[in-house]
Amino acid sequence: MPLTEPVFDSRSYREILNEALARIPAHNPEWTNFNDSDPGITLLQLFAFMTESITYRANLIPERSRQKFLRLLDIPMQAAEAASGLLTINNPKGMLQAMTVAADHLVYAGDVPFRTENALQVLPVDYRLYYKQPLSAEKTTEIETLYKQLYASYEVPGKQLEFYETRTFTPPQTGASLSRLDIGTDTVDGSLWLALLARKTDSVENARSELAGKTLTLGIMPALSEEGCALYPRSPATMDRPTLIFEMPNTDSNDAAYARLTPRSDDDLLSHPGVVELELPGVDGLSYWDGLDPLESGVGDFPPSLVDTDDDARLISWLRIRSPEVNNASKQASKKASKKASRQLNLPLSWVGINAASIVQRAHVDAEQLPTGTGEPDQTATLSNTPVLLNSVQIRVNGELWEAIDDLAAAEPEVPARSPRFTSESDVSVSRTAMTNVKVYTIDRESGAIRFGDGLRGMRPPRGASIQAIYDYGGGRQGSVGISVINKASSLPEGLKVINPVPTWGGEEGESLAQAEQRIPGVIRHRERLVSRQDYEEITAAIPGVDLGRREVLPLLHPQQPFQDSMGVVSLLVIPRNDPVQPEAPAPDSLFLETICAYLEPRRILTTELHVIGPEYVPVWLSISVDVIPGYSVSPVLETVRQQVRNFLSPLIGGFEAKGWPLNKYVEAAEISAAAARVPGVAKINQVLVGDVSGETSSAVIIEGLQLPRLMMLEVVTGSAPSIEEIQGQQPRVADNDDPNIQSTPVPVIPQEC
Repeated sequence: MPLTEPVFDSRSYREILNEALARIPAHNPEWTNFNDSDPGITLLQLFAFMTESITYRANLIPERSRQKFLRLLDIPMQAAEAASGLLTINNPKGMLQAMTVAADHLVYAGDVPFRTENALQVLPVDYRLYYKQPLSAEKTTEIETLYKQLYASYEVPGKQLEFYETRTFTPPQTGASLSRLDIGTDTVDGSLWLALLARKTDSVENARSELAGKTLTLGIMPALSEEGCALYPRSPATMDRPTLIFEMPNTDSNDAAYARLTPRSDDDLLSHPGVVELELPGVDGLSYWDGLDPLESGVGDFPPSLVDTDDDARLISWLRIRSPEVNNASKQASKKASKKASRQLNLPLSWVGINAASIVQRAHVDAEQLPTGTGEPDQTATLSNTPVLLNSVQIRVNGELWEAIDDLAAAEPEVPARSPRFTSESDVSVSRTAMTNVKVYTIDRESGAIRFGDGLRGMRPPRGASIQAIYDYGGGRQGSVGISVINKASSLPEGLKVINPVPTWGGEEGESLAQAEQRIPGVIRHRERLVSRQDYEEITAAIPGVDLGRREVLPLLHPQQPFQDSMGVVSLLVIPRNDPVQPEAPAPDSLFLETICAYLEPRRILTTELHVIGPEYVPVWLSISVDVIPGYSVSPVLETVRQQVRNFLSPLIGGFEAKGWPLNKYVEAAEISAAAARVPGVAKINQVLVGDVSGETSSAVIIEGLQLPRLMMLEVVTGSAPSIEEIQGQQPRVADNDDPNIQSTPVPVIPQEC
């Protein structure tokens, strides 16, 4: 029997009144005055209004019942999330003196309040960022002969010259898109150089003396993707996370030696914007090599050459920022990738700056008085301001701090049950002392509802007890503001100015009722437990901080024995959405895999052996010959065929269903031909040659187990298709500096135009 919804009475006031007026001639023909002035019409209008009100309330009963049912499920709606950001507090023209600004300082973007999360010392200095940009192949060819003669002494066995130009990394401007610099791939030395500069009104020596021994607070923001902040994989809290390396010149040595600084930070700066505190050395340590030979300045590990720049005369010292070295955990990583830093951990930056503080869009309520305790079970109270921010609520009952809990069912009774094993009152008092989960409450951040226990599950607030709440509230898209919008502050020391150098991020509205109704069935199904295939897919898709492009749940499959059933084993194959090294074949690194493992570990069944792995890519070479329909331009058609074939073999959007190339599916010439024939303008596919690493041509490349194809080279031509041996010979020659046994020596190139 189908479940039919009840038919609601949707008549409006006018429709009810017109129906009543239409019945008058049938029931009372003598009534002919239908004007508003007639007392009978007035009564009908009153009855129509009251009927509409009753109908409206009756129509709300199903909606009220549904919401009541959702509340009984005790799955709260997701509250709004507060925006976060970075703020700089500078002293551009004030006294040459470091000033301390305490945490929890209030700043504004218009009327929207933000608060700083950390204290900092505002240092009275300027700064500028430089990096060593490698020359293009064309420019290298032009200057190679001349510069190799100038720097011939540096070209010794095992080393080769790598030419660069000194570039400034400018901060993002208001209204412009964020800049992007990957210090792992866009520089010759994998470093970003921060020049500490004296202000134009100060001398270098006085500024150096003021900085000695002070704390430099550095803000760092990784690059953002189109969807928002590009958060790179986080590592579990129990794992030793790689951190950025911060160094300053050690001028006691004539060589390019650096003293490493110890960073203090609660943020994972490889994956999330944040601040780091660096303790600066004394006056002797705040220096640089200022007597270098012109042919030695900027060479090798020395800082970039500032010749012919205005910053040379104001330079106090250098701060070198390097990315850590972490091995790639992918089985397919090449020998080169395994010896260098993980390319997925290279740090694409949008902004780096000094005198920085983290901020959160929040308002603070210091002491809100709630209704006094009643002594009754399940007492509730509602906070005046919502949505409430996570982990910000403190509830005090008669001055005593109570603890927040997720579920009152896990709370203990306020009076311990008498047990036969207790033989004396002292034993009972010891048991009562051991009960710590008694004075508890639950908080719904979306509605601000606070609920206390019923006596059996959590303690009841005593009758007449004073209840106070301290909490933060805020959130929503109002906190997502652009560059330089946060420019007001309360009670700052004179001369200090605030500004947000990058847009804020993370401000999201709370969940709507319709969205909650779509989410709650999934939560009821899996209850955060990994049991069925659907549970694995839904929970894995919801892992925060991981940009997952594809997931495959493979029950009864062990990675080391992929062709036989392994009882009690589940393998989860994951592919990141982006990979800077090999975008056409993304491979997860160790941090990516560890993040997923850490999230799934407490949710899996105890007896389940879970493996989180990446795919094994099989190299594939293709050579295709097509005929183009007369009237179509040949070049665009061939390029479209190339893109179509690349997409068809993609691990993310490949296959005929565009869901990624399926597992255990061979790469066959016939299917490649079918995909290429879809392109408009293609008259006929003449020939499709498929090859593997052996260089031999075959009708298919075997893909099985955990393997996926990786397109190494694709040639699409008209006429006769070149052989696989030919296109394998056309692959780009590996440069000498890619040899892990050969070290490169960065050499500065003087720009032709200043």
